[in-house]
Amino acid sequence: MKRGFDEHGEPTLTQMDDYGKKAPKEKREIIKWVIISGLVLGVFYAMARYYFWDAGEKELNIPQEQKIRHY
Repeated sequence: MKRGFDEHGEPTLTQMDDYGKKAPKEKREIIKWVIISGLVLGVFYAMARYYFWDAGEKELNIPQEQKIRHY
């Protein structure tokens, strides 16, 4: 059995790069860019949803007894 690995060949916690300390710089950069891209996509989606939101048809000025409802 190799040192730092368990009986199934999996690395133990002490062999992990970010165990007990900060994550490596490359991993922090990847996490930062994933969060930024998620926020940008969320803003884009919200803007598109607001821009393309369908308010429906405007109500016609028909007297109340003759009013036609649009369902």
